[in-house]
Amino acid sequence: LLPEGVKLLEIFPGETSYDGLLKKLPLGTDVVHLMAPLGGFHEELWEKAPFPYVMTIHGNGKPGERFPKNTVFLSRNHAERHGAEAFVYNGIDPKEYLFGPEKGVLGKESAFLFFSKTSLKVKNLSGCMQLCANAGVPLTIAGGHRPLSLRLKAFFHSQMSWAGPVSGMQKARLLSEAKALLFPVTWNEPFGLSVVEALISGTPVIASPQGSLSELVPNSVGRLIPLSDEAGWIECLRSPLPWSPDECRKWALERFHYLLMAENYEKIYEKVSGILSENMLNKDIPQTREGEWSDCSIPPP
Repeated sequence: LLPEGVKLLEIFPGETSYDGLLKKLPLGTDVVHLMAPLGGFHEELWEKAPFPYVMTIHGNGKPGERFPKNTVFLSRNHAERHGAEAFVYNGIDPKEYLFGPEKGVLGKESAFLFFSKTSLKVKNLSGCMQLCANAGVPLTIAGGHRPLSLRLKAFFHSQMSWAGPVSGMQKARLLSEAKALLFPVTWNEPFGLSVVEALISGTPVIASPQGSLSELVPNSVGRLIPLSDEAGWIECLRSPLPWSPDECRKWALERFHYLLMAENYEKIYEKVSGILSENMLNKDIPQTREGEWSDCSIPPP
């Protein structure tokens, strides 16, 4: 059921243009917030829109792709790589995750966790599996399907297990019980939602220093290691982990709570609700730089 005063505007699968969307919006609309571009960026249409608008981009655009001036990115790094300034961190609800007394025991003998889109090459599942194999440490893999070769490799490896797609309580339990989340991505990460999900569960993160990750993972809650430093990865995976579950959760609660995200977007709505020409979120039209969709590090080990 929709809350009182909320009206659903149906948009059918074939209606993907901004022009079609505009025709459905009632007169007096205060702010329109879009989550992704529909049918491309029509510069003239949006710069002359009869109401304030905000667009949130959740990924890296294709080289040369342009976005409206009122585009919001997911991190400072994400914005800067598109020539923009406006960003709001994603937020999550801590009630959807587990954090218990068992997280107060450091160095517990649980497995590391890979939790990401396993079918997306830049998330680097194969590299993560190789690092854990070389370090001789256990790894649990979750987050989706992957080519049969990697699934077989995990099946025949005594210290690897494949959880597949997970959600709800199963996801919460995996994140909470993991020794650490491993996030060795090979692209400039726009945000990294699973990183924040791990931290709010009291689980530290070991990741490559790509994209937004320096904003999400300071030394107090994890470690960033270049993929070129295989020895550094192996040493870290084999060593007792020094990070406090309480500190991990505290960091995430203070920066990535969904209520904080809502407050930040409310400020953006207020900013753009004046005269459009004077209240754009970015000085220039954001544009994706060359190479944002390609691997940005050396090949993983």
